[in-house]
Amino acid sequence: MFTIAKTEAARGIWSAFKEPLTAPARGMVMVDVIAAGICGTDYHIYSWDSWSAGRIKTPMTIGHEFVGRISAIGEGVTGYEIGDRVSAECHISCGECHYCRTGNAHICEKTSILGVDRPGAFAEQVEVPASNLWRVPEAIPDKHAAVFDPVGNAMHMVSTAKVTAKNVLVVGGGAIGLFAAAIAKAHGARTVALQEPNQARAAIARSLDLDLVVNPRDPDCAAQILNLTDGHGPEVVLEVSGNAVALNAALDIAAPGATFALLGIPSGPVELDLGAKVVMKGVSLLGITGRRMYETWYQVEAFMLKNPDLMEKVITHVLPATDFQHGFELMDEGACGKIVLDFQQIDQRLPI
Repeated sequence: MFTIAKTEAARGIWSAFKEPLTAPARGMVMVDVIAAGICGTDYHIYSWDSWSAGRIKTPMTIGHEFVGRISAIGEGVTGYEIGDRVSAECHISCGECHYCRTGNAHICEKTSILGVDRPGAFAEQVEVPASNLWRVPEAIPDKHAAVFDPVGNAMHMVSTAKVTAKNVLVVGGGAIGLFAAAIAKAHGARTVALQEPNQARAAIARSLDLDLVVNPRDPDCAAQILNLTDGHGPEVVLEVSGNAVALNAALDIAAPGATFALLGIPSGPVELDLGAKVVMKGVSLLGITGRRMYETWYQVEAFMLKNPDLMEKVITHVLPATDFQHGFELMDEGACGKIVLDFQQIDQRLPI
């Protein structure tokens, strides 16, 4: 089967053909992948930054955002049938630790992640625990269903930060930032501003009818945000850029008592003045990881069913899976929103 894998400890990503997977183990299911999204985490792995170099063991089939149909069912699995269309929570928790047993499986001590710690979904087949499956309504198109995972990241962040009736600033206009801005609007934010230096992504943000889209490199960026918020600054900041300069600037402009949700992964340590920017301003910092299992998935399903037009605006490219290199190049250039890879048509003559 065709796979997209990190085969070398260096910048880049490669394809390979591997033997089809064997029958799924007990409690597991085999899913034939229809479509899969390229995540920011996949881009970190492609770039081979310090985080990915310290986490990924090569070779590793990457990818964790996907939709597909069940093709085989392991022993002990109930409630599913061959042909069911499913997505899956990529964080595989132990189900036994303190956090799992108290409804916080998204921060399980023993989490393993598809496409990071175990073979992922950038392949024609992927094996996942049945307990992680999410049956997808047929009303949701494949290209939307393929990105439940990142929309879930955005949903988790927005829901946790409680944006209703608040002035919200989204820092970073990548796919998750765009989804977060759209969800914040849908959740009744008073105003939503988004800052993004890349003009292609800024154009996508403008299509979402936000209250302000601003370039953080503009000298009057802070003034525009203050003007929108009646001089107070944003009461909620959704940080998805992972950029240290942007993070510090957002803390400077945030309103006293603001909620600051952090989802972006910095490429290295970040220095900030905790006393002046957090403690004395009474700012609440929230670290956001993954999705709440499975509350967030219900929320995302409802959002996708009610807002297909917003999904269409953020998903800018659907590429054949064999054209994955072009997808990563588009991300290099910042010339895209969300990219989805189509695994339905694989040329079996491609070289190994």
